[in-house]
Amino acid sequence: MPNRKSKNKKPKISFVIRTKNESRFIGKVLQYLYKQTFKDFEVIIIDSGSTDKTLEIVRKFPVRIIKIKPEEFNYSYALNLGISKARGEIIGIISGHTIPHSNKWLANGYKNFEDKKVVGVTGPLSSNPLAYLWRPLGLLIFDSFQRDEYVPNMTNTHSLIRKKMWKIYPFDEKLSGSEDYDWGKEMLARGYKVVKDRKFAAYHSHIVLGKGLRRWTMRKKWKEWNKEIDRRKRPRKSYTKIKYS
Repeated sequence: MPNRKSKNKKPKISFVIRTKNESRFIGKVLQYLYKQTFKDFEVIIIDSGSTDKTLEIVRKFPVRIIKIKPEEFNYSYALNLGISKARGEIIGIISGHTIPHSNKWLANGYKNFEDKKVVGVTGPLSSNPLAYLWRPLGLLIFDSFQRDEYVPNMTNTHSLIRKKMWKIYPFDEKLSGSEDYDWGKEMLARGYKVVKDRKFAAYHSHIVLGKGLRRWTMRKKWKEWNKEIDRRKRPRKSYTKIKYS
């Protein structure tokens, strides 16, 4: 069990994790978070009506739980609610079945904020299901399952963002999806940097959840949402290419 920190001390990072029936891997996600070499963070769970053992599992960790009704759920709304309760200056976002690729994952991602122009950090994704059994094996064949085509600027399967910039531009609750793509484009349009750090990589597989087909059926929707977002007028200058580190 991780040590519980003083509630009076503000953490540097606040993680927000959206859950609904994530009992299969949420325990592993939290275990890997609390094994990180960077320890100064809190975790907020936004649960939208889990009926499995998700809440039973997360209560074994020093997390804060906020419940919403299933009909209230919206990807952006759940994030905005969690971030509004967060105490950290940096917001960490990770899905309930995304596995950080190493125990230095968070430390590597956080370093990017030494550059004051950086407002968002994300990293490559691999859908390699073997990583859920043994992370080193997943890393050996990471590239074979890499999904960068779905991450044109940033992804909320795993990301870090500056809270002060979220206050200026919260995630758009009118969007059905791709709220992360929209936020990244807005920040780039304003002249800030979004970094895709190869050392901030993660595993995110629908195959292990038995939802492999969902990934393919969602591709059309992602493209439609992204086209809608691309048509939006942005402030100041056109967005620049993402910076790789």
